[in-house]
Amino acid sequence: MNCHMNTPADAVEMPNPFRQVRERLNLTEKELAERLGTSFYAVVRWERGDATPPEDVIDALDSLIAAKGTTKASRGAPRSTQAIFASTGARKKAAPLPLLDEERTKFLDEARNDILTDVFDGVFWGDGEIALSSLLAAHEDPAETTESAVEKEVSAGKNTYTYDAHTYHTKVPPQGIASVISSYLPSGGLVLDPFAGSGMTGVAARHVGCDVILNELSPAASFISFNFCRTTDVGSFHTAISTILDRLEPLRRTLYQTQCRECRKDVEAQFFVWSYKLECNHCHEDFVLWDHCRKYGKTVREHKLLKKFPCPHCGEEVNKSYLKRKQQVPVFLGYKCCSKKIVEHPLNNEDLRRIDQIQSELIEWEGTYPTLSLPDGVNLGQPKRHGLDSIDKFYTARNLIANAAIWKEIRKIEDSDVAMAAAFAFTSLYQRVTRMSEYRFWGGSGNTANFNVPQISNEANVFITFERKAKSIADHFVTTASTYSGRASVVTGSATDMSFLPDNSVDLIFTDPPFGANINYSEMNILWESWLGKFTNATHEAIVNKSQKKDIDDYRELMRKALGEAHRVLRDGHWMILVFMNSSEKVWDALRAAVVDAGFSIEKVSVFDKQHGTFKQFVSENTAGSDLMLHCRKSGMPARVQPASRVPLAVTTFIAGHDGNIPVLPFLHVKRDAEIDYRLLYSRYLADAIKAEQGVVSFSSFRETAAEILG
Repeated sequence: MNCHMNTPADAVEMPNPFRQVRERLNLTEKELAERLGTSFYAVVRWERGDATPPEDVIDALDSLIAAKGTTKASRGAPRSTQAIFASTGARKKAAPLPLLDEERTKFLDEARNDILTDVFDGVFWGDGEIALSSLLAAHEDPAETTESAVEKEVSAGKNTYTYDAHTYHTKVPPQGIASVISSYLPSGGLVLDPFAGSGMTGVAARHVGCDVILNELSPAASFISFNFCRTTDVGSFHTAISTILDRLEPLRRTLYQTQCRECRKDVEAQFFVWSYKLECNHCHEDFVLWDHCRKYGKTVREHKLLKKFPCPHCGEEVNKSYLKRKQQVPVFLGYKCCSKKIVEHPLNNEDLRRIDQIQSELIEWEGTYPTLSLPDGVNLGQPKRHGLDSIDKFYTARNLIANAAIWKEIRKIEDSDVAMAAAFAFTSLYQRVTRMSEYRFWGGSGNTANFNVPQISNEANVFITFERKAKSIADHFVTTASTYSGRASVVTGSATDMSFLPDNSVDLIFTDPPFGANINYSEMNILWESWLGKFTNATHEAIVNKSQKKDIDDYRELMRKALGEAHRVLRDGHWMILVFMNSSEKVWDALRAAVVDAGFSIEKVSVFDKQHGTFKQFVSENTAGSDLMLHCRKSGMPARVQPASRVPLAVTTFIAGHDGNIPVLPFLHVKRDAEIDYRLLYSRYLADAIKAEQGVVSFSSFRETAAEILG
């Protein structure tokens, strides 16, 4: 069966390979997604014809049909590139991590002051300059690359445990990067990422057998990259995590113990939910927000926290966003005991007494947790307005003690490699265990690319979250990391000065640079860096940020310097792939000018579909969607190319050229009709405009005009 397809959404009905495979194998869309190692969302879109699947997914469909009739175990074997980075599912297992021979992981009597001392010298990580020199020596000759831009669009989801092992503000799915690297360096070579972020380029490069250099401004991001791109003794890691949890078991009971309301046994609380008291702006009486803002639907996904509702005292309509916040109060907790499911109950007197006791005992832990005062910042103002003006105030007293205790035990691990792996698990908790964790009816807690103190927050059990994230990270180590054959070198420094690299020394650059003002990385990394004790020097951070007094011109100049360095170190005739998205036409003009001024020519523009939108994309109508890949080539001597026309590509002209192929956005978890996917449509508009060397309009302007045309 040949599964190749190219079916526009409004074209004549043709056999759909995804539907055919599901019918022949009697699979649901979700089951097919699991077989392919991709997302439910992606399969729905491919089956509808709203998006084009990558070649490896099509090949995997053919393999599934070919495997029909084999045993159940082997039928799940065909795996696409999407599935390469999927895990064995260890974190889904209910059993605790194994407690192995404690001699395998020894602990010091006293905790180190600085956990990074053995692995970071301020610039280089791990073996440092020795490892970098070895990489450069192994690649003195240029690697084979393509003569023209690769004719490939990439669709790669975020649903793998490698992607999920440790959070970061933006990540490109590594299986998508691996596909691009393999296409441009079919026989291997040396890859560079000047804006490495969490290190997904390194993960992809090491997996396909390429060597890689990761340069990153932030020590926290460098730490994450370093851990993602190395291997570790998983047995020792398991032992360390289990030993820490065993040592801290008495403290865990003290912090999170409650009583089952049915059998009266002591039980561990899974979470606590806190709500602000608000002051009515009409009668000035106080009330607990949680008690009056809930609206329940037929399913948990349809439950809502209302923005507007009547004041319980005077009956006047109030908008919660504009009411003065008073103190936070706990409103209920969740635990498992007599029921297989988590049950929720109001706090009893003993729960409230315990909270007061924990608050009074916090003084005993002074000196074991960060107390850094928050500087001024674009993303730091909202927490400061609500009293969170230092890092320790980001946590409840209970969770601050739990974090401090775990961090202290991690710093006692004698083996620095194992200590780094355990610290990697600790930093993966990030916002999930802070006051910035917003309560969601359907459970869990997401990390957003800004700091925001919600009016109703979820206080997660730190020990449960730590153990769960450790399992996920172990999953990455035993699956993806075990496939590594290439080598990696991680460097902390500005992309505007990569003097540690000689001219014409790397074979491919793949990078996901800062998106203008979209994310303030140095501000968002301050939470990690406060625990690690190393901070970003934001002088050369390429960003638009009022607090740093950087505007669009500063961003353009910093990007020009960084891409100039990229041009210097890249070999002649080789390629730089930029993954980028922004809703502002000014940022696009700045990026394109920086690329051209650096001496690159943009040979092709294609869509990199991450399959899932970000949280910001789904809650903000003016946030753009699918990223673009700019395929840029270095040809001989740098040559200044005339800038693109400032005249924007007309939206009407673009829509007319794409009539009959308008992408549709399905909604999978709520009862809502499918809508035109303006974000993906805007990505295609940008691609056309850049190819035609024309200007662009902002996403908000594009959406308004396109909606008028398409009705």
